[in-house]
Amino acid sequence: MSYAQLRAFHAVAAEGSVQKAAAKLNVTQPAISLHIKRLETESGTSLFRRSGHRWDLNAEGQALFEATSRMLRAERDAMAILRPAVGKYRGSLVIGADGPHVAIDIVQAFCKRRPDIRVEVTMDNAAGTWAALLDLKVDVAVLAGAPESSKVLRHPVAEQSLVALVPADHALASADQVSLASLATEKLIFRERGSSTQARVSAYFQRESMTVAPALTLGSREAVFTAVVRGLGIGFAYDREVSGQEQFRTIPVSGFENANVDEVICLTSSRNTPTVAEFLRCAADIA
Repeated sequence: MSYAQLRAFHAVAAEGSVQKAAAKLNVTQPAISLHIKRLETESGTSLFRRSGHRWDLNAEGQALFEATSRMLRAERDAMAILRPAVGKYRGSLVIGADGPHVAIDIVQAFCKRRPDIRVEVTMDNAAGTWAALLDLKVDVAVLAGAPESSKVLRHPVAEQSLVALVPADHALASADQVSLASLATEKLIFRERGSSTQARVSAYFQRESMTVAPALTLGSREAVFTAVVRGLGIGFAYDREVSGQEQFRTIPVSGFENANVDEVICLTSSRNTPTVAEFLRCAADIA
């Protein structure tokens, strides 16, 4: 087997398709397919269950994915060792998060325990953060609404309730509680595809057979906050995300109390990495 074959295998395993793996590695789809075919032929082992364009790992493939995860992590660690050390730091931890509200609490605890570790936090929506974890771009992730997967270890850390973000001068601003159904005729502000908050809101409207066309779709939580302040419509968030906001009203959405769970997630193969294990302990302490 070759490094290129293993890297192609890892990309297909992480992405679930040859097309996505080829795009990620910037190679052709036939090249990816050839690497996988040769890897399976030379090893005499089938690694995937194939269904159309979907490639799912079988037991042997899952074991190999854990090994290639360690391999690629070791490669990244080696590069970090070979780069000149920066100041007093002796290591690093890269954290992916779909929002700062829970992640920063854990980061604060981690930095107190391990001041010798340089911490980097990257922000994206839930889908982007999940992809970054599978692609080994981050060591650990803090997010909500992650897919079920045998590739990861997950620890719940915080429950959140859905709230409507209402302009201060809106007729609903004095309400103690609202339902999503009652908001269906209002001017609504939605988040982009990949947002776990938006996925929850959209799933409700779909389940209730309500067709809702948002007045505005925005690509970040902060953009939604700004649009609500300017009176462009009603947005949605979880209560921990809007702590301290005074420029608009946050109104609980009935039926969505404790509807969301933030989790700390890492690849199963990385759970015993010292910095990841320490981050998991910090998360357990604040849960």
